[in-house]
Amino acid sequence: MSKLFFPWLQTHWSLRQDCLAGLIVSILIIPQAIGYGLLAQLPAASALACCIFPLLAYALFGNGRSLAIGPVAIVSMMVGDALINVPLADKVAGAQLLALQVALILLFMRLLKLGNLVHFIGHPVIHGFTAAAAMLIIIKQLPLLLGISLMSGQAPHMATTSLAVLALLVLIFIAKLKHATLSKLGPLLAILMGIFASLIWPEISWSQVPIDPQQPAIQVNSDLPWHLFSQLLPSAVLIALIGFLESTSVIKSLSHKQVPGEQNGIKPNQELMGLWAANVAAAVFQAFPVAGGFGRSMVNHKAGATSPMAGVFTACFVLIFLVFAREVIAFIPLAILGAIVLMAVWPLLDVKPILKDWSVLPNDKIVWLLTFAAVLIFGAEVGIGAGVAASLFFLIRSASHPHMAIIGRIPGSAHFRNEKRHQVLTYPCLLAIRIDEGLHFANTEAVNDFIEQAIMEHPDARQLLLVCSAVNVLDGDGIELLQDWSERLKSQGKTLHLAEVKGPIMDKLHKVNFNGQLMPGQIFLSTHEAFMALADDNLD
Repeated sequence: MSKLFFPWLQTHWSLRQDCLAGLIVSILIIPQAIGYGLLAQLPAASALACCIFPLLAYALFGNGRSLAIGPVAIVSMMVGDALINVPLADKVAGAQLLALQVALILLFMRLLKLGNLVHFIGHPVIHGFTAAAAMLIIIKQLPLLLGISLMSGQAPHMATTSLAVLALLVLIFIAKLKHATLSKLGPLLAILMGIFASLIWPEISWSQVPIDPQQPAIQVNSDLPWHLFSQLLPSAVLIALIGFLESTSVIKSLSHKQVPGEQNGIKPNQELMGLWAANVAAAVFQAFPVAGGFGRSMVNHKAGATSPMAGVFTACFVLIFLVFAREVIAFIPLAILGAIVLMAVWPLLDVKPILKDWSVLPNDKIVWLLTFAAVLIFGAEVGIGAGVAASLFFLIRSASHPHMAIIGRIPGSAHFRNEKRHQVLTYPCLLAIRIDEGLHFANTEAVNDFIEQAIMEHPDARQLLLVCSAVNVLDGDGIELLQDWSERLKSQGKTLHLAEVKGPIMDKLHKVNFNGQLMPGQIFLSTHEAFMALADDNLD
């Protein structure tokens, strides 16, 4: 039971360090959360609720030492897109339903132990999606920064624009400070600057955060818009996958920096439970889907967090703010929040992968570009779907065109290499081919064509040796290919041999009695042994 609840209690943790880290992260998360709430088209109360109860729930099951749970930019944008056609009166409840759906999907993945499922979404897809999402988020901040609607044709509101530029300069300057703690206080200073401007120049029509001080600080709503269930479900699936992937990526990147000598690596299925609990809490307390954010987690780590207890302290400090000081939120200009969000997502707009030499991994660059463009034009669901489809296409194409090489012996050694890359010894009577891929239905035709061409180019070869050191997969089509070549070569007075066959592959060959069918051909333990037995000359 202790492994299920509070799994981090079994590792080293410090109450004092977690309390300090929780305080520092709470200073960062409050303005960020309000900005992400605007991104999700939801009120500040919903955004701040994301910073309280989900953090408490995650501490029950989660194992990420420095993972800072809460609203994150990309998930918030996806929530806003999912709710774009939902009536205004149903948006908050719709976000709750979305969080509940995300929780159910994460629980389903946990029950089936599908924690490694997200690994099927490759890095080019994730990086392309992240860059496109960051660009969309930045574009959505422009109206807040300029004090206009992008489609209105208005000139920028000069006071708002000036305040936004000043806030950006402050955020950039503070972020570059060498002091570890001071460099994280930029959002707080920007917020204080915005409140000061609102109080000093009230005659300026600042666009400010809407908040109703008459509403309770904490609200629970069980009346969910179930008629929206099917409409929101596709978005919930994607949000669950992206949120889980982002959270696990953060844990991976931070795990090697933590306590030496302890097992700090990620446990995907345990993290599914932690995120499930966090999103259930979000669904209950009028919040929206949450995940682990990289920026806040890095701050949490550098502040000395040793366990999810840091998140508990963060939640407590945010709750204190929400109960006693939330009226202050009404004085925050939206331009300040836009500047904070822009600074938070700017590092995500990483286009360096696409600017590198296209001769290196061109397929990855195509997948990146396709995902990036599709997300910008059609949205997150279509973009990720297109990226995954393109990745699978290139994977299948690669598997169907395996690398194969005619090999020979490097003089004076027992090593064998591609004759096109190295000076090697070959023998007219022996044709040795190395297969650098599994033998399966997708590539047997390509393998067959390569062998045919090689035999035509080496008419004197009486022995064909297939080196299977890289063959990890063998299906029925692959077995049939080997059986066919064994019979064809026998009819020509030649013999097929295999070398370096791995145990699982050998087991399959035994089951179909391939050893008997191969005779007088042999299966050699090593390529060196095969050359010694089959070549006319003494290789020593």
